[in-house]
Amino acid sequence: MRPTLLRHRLARTGIRATVTAALLAATAGCGLLGGDQPAPGPGIPVKVAALALADVAPLHIAIDHGLFAQRGIAVTLVPAASGQDAITKLHSGDADIAYAGDIAAVNAVNGGLPLKIVAEAAVAGKKTMRVLARTDGPVQSVTDLAGKKLGRNAEGGVSDTLTKSLMADHGADPTSVTWANLEFGAMAAAVLRDDIAAALFPEPFATAAEKQGLRPIADPATGSAQDFPIGLYGAIDKFAAANPAAITGFQLAMRDAAAAAMANRKLVEDTAVKHLKGIDADTAALMALPVYRSDPIMTELQRVPDLMRRYGVIDRPIRMADLIIAPPPNQ
Repeated sequence: MRPTLLRHRLARTGIRATVTAALLAATAGCGLLGGDQPAPGPGIPVKVAALALADVAPLHIAIDHGLFAQRGIAVTLVPAASGQDAITKLHSGDADIAYAGDIAAVNAVNGGLPLKIVAEAAVAGKKTMRVLARTDGPVQSVTDLAGKKLGRNAEGGVSDTLTKSLMADHGADPTSVTWANLEFGAMAAAVLRDDIAAALFPEPFATAAEKQGLRPIADPATGSAQDFPIGLYGAIDKFAAANPAAITGFQLAMRDAAAAAMANRKLVEDTAVKHLKGIDADTAALMALPVYRSDPIMTELQRVPDLMRRYGVIDRPIRMADLIIAPPPNQ
């Protein structure tokens, strides 16, 4: 059967309810890359590094619903603590394709990594990221971030770069900040302990942190970063050149999975409960979702290096058009 979008395939075969029931019955709260992942089926083996974010829900949808298998590839997930960690695994050969924030990917290219963009993952929607702080803490507005110790997932990533952009848009000095590197899952406790004054939280960690009592200070996906690309899948150029069938299969499967995620929020919620550690159904229902897409939009992608150069994160112009592996036509 020729593969089609998941939403059409489910509707046509009448098994949407069966798939939803299977997701709900799956073990909730398992690790992002835990032992409950389905074993890869037959096809070209591809190792994909990813971390626990709502941005990667389509990746899990593609695995859980056989979209990669339909396209002739067998995906094995590789755990990563951050986008930078995923890129390190790409460079070392521990992963063939890696999810990373666009900013981390551009930083890697600026540092000399021969990275190619295989597919996009997500674009920031309204409130999909929030800067959060204690209700009774020293940060009550964006300008209060100046001079404070803030949390970030890793240096040179989405969390610190978009926080700097937000501060600059509000007239606060981004260079006055002291940074603490923390996993997103540890940031809420650090703010509550006053180890840090505030942090940028992506979903699903933002909703979980608000349930612990933190309050939103600002949405960084506004101003200079409105509709900002926040995640992509990349590969080293040598792997991409040597494995065109694997790249094409990945692109087609992720296109189908992104369309399914955009068409069915409940599918994304159930996927988050199943694969994102500590996320229950209530949190999944409350979290703000990004815009999922696979095929790149050049004008939006180019905003990433342009913004980074504006704030001195990179020291040379980078043309995103030179990095993209063109996706195949719809099939």
